[in-house]
Amino acid sequence: MTNLAIELLLLIVVLVNFGAILTSKIYSQSVKEIQRKRLFCSESISNPYCVF
Repeated sequence: MTNLAIELLLLIVVLVNFGAILTSKIYSQSVKEIQRKRLFCSESISNPYCVF
C-alpha cells in the first residue's frame, strides 16, 4: 500500500470513531431528557410543557 492509501485508511478510521462517539453522546443526552420529562410530567397531566 502506498502512503496515500494508508493515510486515507487512518483518516476513515478516525472519522468513523468520531462519528460513533458523537452518536453515543447524542443518544445518551436524549435518553436523559426523556427520563427527565417522564419524571416531571408524571406529577401533572394537564401541564402544557408535557407534550412529547
